[in-house]
Amino acid sequence: MRFLLAVLSVVIFTGISYSGEVTTTELLDEAQNSLKSAFESGCPEVAPYEYYKAEAYYMIAREETSKLNLEAGNAAALKSIEWSLKAMSKRFGGN
Repeated sequence: MRFLLAVLSVVIFTGISYSGEVTTTELLDEAQNSLKSAFESGCPEVAPYEYYKAEAYYMIAREETSKLNLEAGNAAALKSIEWSLKAMSKRFGGN
């Protein structure tokens, strides 16, 4: 399952690096999609700490970007993606 986490991370960040500069909207969309995937795979029941931490970071990202604090919003969106991937990794048998 660590392999799955590694593959997902590479796909996300490779896509981000090839497209040049990533917008805040793209990061928020990716964070929302990763949360949706984690929810649909049952992470709230199996890995609640990781899932709800990802959800909290997503809400922080939305709040910060609404205040036009884009650097903090981008950082929180990336943390949300990271914790969503950790939740899915734990869900599918990883550590």
